[in-house]
Amino acid sequence: MRWILDACTLIYLIKAKLFNHFMEIVEFPVVIDSSVYQEVVINGKANYYPDAIEAEEILNENRVPVISIDVSKDLFRFIDPGETSCYLLTIEEGICLTSDDKAYKKFLNENLKAMRIDNFYFEKLNQNRLKKTDFLLILNKLESVNATKPKSILFYMKKLQEMEENKK
Repeated sequence: MRWILDACTLIYLIKAKLFNHFMEIVEFPVVIDSSVYQEVVINGKANYYPDAIEAEEILNENRVPVISIDVSKDLFRFIDPGETSCYLLTIEEGICLTSDDKAYKKFLNENLKAMRIDNFYFEKLNQNRLKKTDFLLILNKLESVNATKPKSILFYMKKLQEMEENKK
């Protein structure tokens, strides 16, 4: 099993300054596809996005493998090469960590494993890999870069409240 990051999720983790923390608590290897690398690092640097250089450095520091995969036959499913590559890598063996609602729904419709970044952290809370205070700080950071929505935060707040009530 491995975690496959799409471009948006990678960017959100970089912008929210959560990537290194993510790598510390993830239990399976993390990979990205060359399309995601192209979109985030190569195109990002060409467009002078400051996070592109940071992404390149962090990916290198964490030795995240960049896997090349031919997306041409399945590009019609997602249109975006990065999402298509996540789809193909998930079929092989993995869980796609995506922040794209449409892609997420398509993954689920294909019976593939996909997870949103906020849900990833909620799962880590449930596994006692995160404290509640850390989870709330992470949600705040994710919201600050638009990686989660107020509606999702409300959902998790209700879940936390239910967990507290069940402890009583």
